[in-house]
Amino acid sequence: MSEIEVRPVEVACAVDEAIRREAKRSYPHEGCGALLGSEPDVVCDTLALANQEANSPRTRFSVSPRDYLAAEQQADARGLMLLGFWHSHPDHPARPSPTDREYAWPGLLTMVIAVDRGEPGELTAWDVPGTGEPFRRRALRLEASPMQKED
Repeated sequence: MSEIEVRPVEVACAVDEAIRREAKRSYPHEGCGALLGSEPDVVCDTLALANQEANSPRTRFSVSPRDYLAAEQQADARGLMLLGFWHSHPDHPARPSPTDREYAWPGLLTMVIAVDRGEPGELTAWDVPGTGEPFRRRALRLEASPMQKED
């Protein structure tokens, strides 16, 4: 039986830089944002979102329904799609937690960035291939400008 090859997630260098800036700014709390793209697995922009977690912002993040809707609307207005979300792990590895899996939706990317003593480090990408399945690690490829879908 052959394995199904999963295409790498392409991320614009400017998106990588923006995620790192916001993760550093948010430290020691978790930072978070929306991932926008022109097609699945092609991330060409990010929107920083306020971490609405009131009880444990250092170890959890929460996006309000209003912010989620605003991210969808901004993506639509720009001819893009909401591909998923990124968040930081202050002083922890860039690996999703059981809580991350509990709230992850199939079809949306999850990117996690480690922030060690205020300095952004490894950035990883994950998805959930189906309902009830565990996270699947995705290869990440930085691009000067990810491919845009031709009309």
